[in-house]
Amino acid sequence: MSFSINSVFFALAVSLSGSAFAFPPMPGERHDVGGYKLHIHCKGEGAPTVIIDVGLGDDSTDWLPVQVAAASTSKVCVFDRPGYGWSDFGPRPRDSSRIVSELEVLLKNADIPPPYVMVGHSFGGYNVRLFAANNPDDIAGMILVDSSHERQHEQLEIKLPQNPGRGSNVLILQKSSEIDYHADKHVMLRERAYRASVAEITAMHQSATQVQQNAVIPSIPLIVISRGRSDWMGNEAAAQREKIWTRLQQDLTRLSPLSRHIFAHKSGHAIPQQQPEIIVDAISQVIELARIRETSAVQ
Repeated sequence: MSFSINSVFFALAVSLSGSAFAFPPMPGERHDVGGYKLHIHCKGEGAPTVIIDVGLGDDSTDWLPVQVAAASTSKVCVFDRPGYGWSDFGPRPRDSSRIVSELEVLLKNADIPPPYVMVGHSFGGYNVRLFAANNPDDIAGMILVDSSHERQHEQLEIKLPQNPGRGSNVLILQKSSEIDYHADKHVMLRERAYRASVAEITAMHQSATQVQQNAVIPSIPLIVISRGRSDWMGNEAAAQREKIWTRLQQDLTRLSPLSRHIFAHKSGHAIPQQQPEIIVDAISQVIELARIRETSAVQ
């Protein structure tokens, strides 16, 4: 989740609130995580298993091109956080700690054992980092895709809305070209994404604090992918914000001594849609490194 809040508040969602639409056909499976069910969709075979947590406002369908391409390398699973896609809504607060606990139960009940390569885009970066901090022995690698940083709100002076379900002032939008990526999404999935993202934004400060207090992850292969095109256009203040964002991205490489920092030069924040091949390549690299490390450890 960056300043843009991952383009989640596309205005058309407001007009859809309260509408009744049938779900599109569901790929994958749903599993109980404590009285409600979450959806997970896996493709491919092999270990380590790639677990993808998408950005705020996205669901598993937004990563299908990446998933299909990466599944030739290993097993790749994308799950829907509560309220998104085909997952039930879950209890509040919708902070990273709760999301990680749900993911742990989901992977167990879906019989998806470690090791894992965790991939997190935007707000999903918070969650995969906290998952790795809580489960260090289960993590073989990590990829952070224009990931949120726990200090971004204070350094970028972002004031999160106190009541994001009301009023046009909560519409923190990206360029229209980025919003267009959701234009062909099934109307039910768009409506649910809006509702779910409101709950996550409400708990965003708690999520940032949780990540900050659990910042240590294992020494694993880590690739940080950052946008190469500014998402802040215009005056000098906007340019300064982009510099701060880049600096925060660079700081994420300090999470592991085995890190690399690469830029998606043709992308803004929506790297999964604009340059999915960069993510697919990073997944392949991290899996290869993880397998080499596993082989070396056995010998």
